[in-house]
Amino acid sequence: MNAKPERHQIEACATEVLRGAQALEVPVDLSKVAQFLDVTVHYDNLEDKVSGVLVIKDAERHAIVNAGHHTNRQRFSLAHEFGHLKLHHRDDSGDRLFVDTSMRVYQRVGSPTDDADSQPNSQTTPREEREANQFASALLMPEHLIRREAQNLDLGEESDVAYLARLFGVSDQAMAIRLQQLHVVNLVLDQ
Repeated sequence: MNAKPERHQIEACATEVLRGAQALEVPVDLSKVAQFLDVTVHYDNLEDKVSGVLVIKDAERHAIVNAGHHTNRQRFSLAHEFGHLKLHHRDDSGDRLFVDTSMRVYQRVGSPTDDADSQPNSQTTPREEREANQFASALLMPEHLIRREAQNLDLGEESDVAYLARLFGVSDQAMAIRLQQLHVVNLVLDQ
């Protein structure tokens, strides 16, 4: 992937992963994606501010997701870690993100508004965090599936946006943001 991928490249990368994993149904089966990417997924009780961690050690890949978070947040966190793997990890980038001498870690810390790279042990930049979030959105809410499912709904109604969110296994806010990004609907989001 580019040093600084564009949104359409991130979307294409997520679509490529979905196709490779044969995970093109709603909700996206993240276990198929993990298997395709050769990532072992662990659910563990982490500090609340830590959503997920991607650990790459030699040929091993482990995603650790905060078991204390809501299922929708866990799904987004896992997809976010997959985004770091696909967008920011290169086999030859070994010494870029060392926590110690034998492990590389990409960490998602706190909420999207936190300055992730200022947190202890964080090895990512705010740009990389935004890109991983874009990847997660594209992976969990693929454009063609959003458009297919939304075609008979009134997306001006909060209940229809909430229905789509439940269908895709994401939060209402994540769905509303994705609908705006795809220009499927123009919503005013309460922040």
